[in-house]
Amino acid sequence: MKFYDREKELEALEKSFNLTKRRSSLVIITGRRRIGKTRLVREFFSRKNIPHLDFFVSVKEESLLLEDFQEEISEKLGYSPKFENFEDFLSFLFKTQDKIPIFFDEFQNFLKINPSIIHDLQKFWDKYKEEKRFFIVLSGSYIGMMKKVFLLRKSPLYGRSDLYIDLKPLKPNVVFQMLDGLGIKDFEEKIKFYGVFGGVPKYYEYLELFNEKTFFSFLKEMLRFSSILQSEGEALLIEEFGRAHKIYFSILEAIANSRNTLVEIANAISQKPTTITKYLKALEEYFNLISREKPLLEKKSKKSRYIINDYFLNFWFTFIRKNQNLVETENYDALIRKIENGFPNYFGRIFERVVRDILVELNQRGVLEFDEIGPQWGKSRKGSYEIDLVATKGNKALFIEVKWRDDVNGKKVLEDLMEKAELTKWKGEKEFLIIAKSLKKRAPDATCWDLKDLERLMTN
Repeated sequence: MKFYDREKELEALEKSFNLTKRRSSLVIITGRRRIGKTRLVREFFSRKNIPHLDFFVSVKEESLLLEDFQEEISEKLGYSPKFENFEDFLSFLFKTQDKIPIFFDEFQNFLKINPSIIHDLQKFWDKYKEEKRFFIVLSGSYIGMMKKVFLLRKSPLYGRSDLYIDLKPLKPNVVFQMLDGLGIKDFEEKIKFYGVFGGVPKYYEYLELFNEKTFFSFLKEMLRFSSILQSEGEALLIEEFGRAHKIYFSILEAIANSRNTLVEIANAISQKPTTITKYLKALEEYFNLISREKPLLEKKSKKSRYIINDYFLNFWFTFIRKNQNLVETENYDALIRKIENGFPNYFGRIFERVVRDILVELNQRGVLEFDEIGPQWGKSRKGSYEIDLVATKGNKALFIEVKWRDDVNGKKVLEDLMEKAELTKWKGEKEFLIIAKSLKKRAPDATCWDLKDLERLMTN
């Protein structure tokens, strides 16, 4: 599939590579599986036509992995000595191979094979980095394990990298361009794809294999002929969580099923709130898998709720893990019916997040102007209220209502939105934005966008 975007990351890699004119340079790249770390590095080397040693760290016996490394060296250099251990291997690289870039993919797997290589790498790097001109790139998929190796102060390689790239999902418009190139032209279908697979490019490569033009036809093919949907959650997370994966999975499943507050999550998994606090903190700060939302207009509020950051994991915990019995019995027709029946309600919540991503991108391009954006909810004398999104700039606030429905009456929605806005503590200027799949009637006192308007704004 065509390579999309990542221009800033490619530019950063080039600057780091150019450092080798004066000294050695070490680059660390992290990011969830399938986000495009390996493709990014190889694209950089390919564009610059730079020969390099490419070592994939698969989980196997040390002797077998060293044989793989010997084969790569022999193929690229024409010869390779035999290595007895990782220290021999690194000694060879650092003593003789400072003229060729070195790439270790899935570097964190060394921790499972022989953690001593981390210390050996530190030893050789510190010894040779000044006198030679190395360009070494280390990438890894498991965020927690990579932090353990590089970001904790006690870790052997702490503070030694020149560039640390935490590779993020692609922005909505890049995904829409990618889908367009893959034959998905309908904007509503693009929204569905993005709302389930997010900005993870690897998932969209399967469109080349199945050649489907709608989200649900693609989903059916994926369920029947690829294991990626069935096992992806475990593949992404079990290695991260280790022996504690059961409670982490339970927490994520509860959040995916709209148990979003500390008490709701604890009740859903039959635990005390004090018991799960440390797990929530780890999911948020260490693994970067969840975020804690607070009402945007209440800076000092203690109210908060949790969401799963990753679109696909949210979908997987909602529909796949929840119906694991259907997966195990390969009853995919029943599973698809469950997904189709539950999808409209599920996507109503997800569409709010998709819209938020789109609005953030429009803000970055100058189509909109705001400093902050987020949900607002609370209680008043008239009862509880919730506003999908509020965007603020100075003394102006844009109140936003999002509807994943057709033929929305914008005038009626505006009346409700204005009433809820009055329940907030916002004293500044108020403006209103209504976004829906399609609009039956637009409100004269609000900006109203349907999917056609969003498509136009994103493509201009």
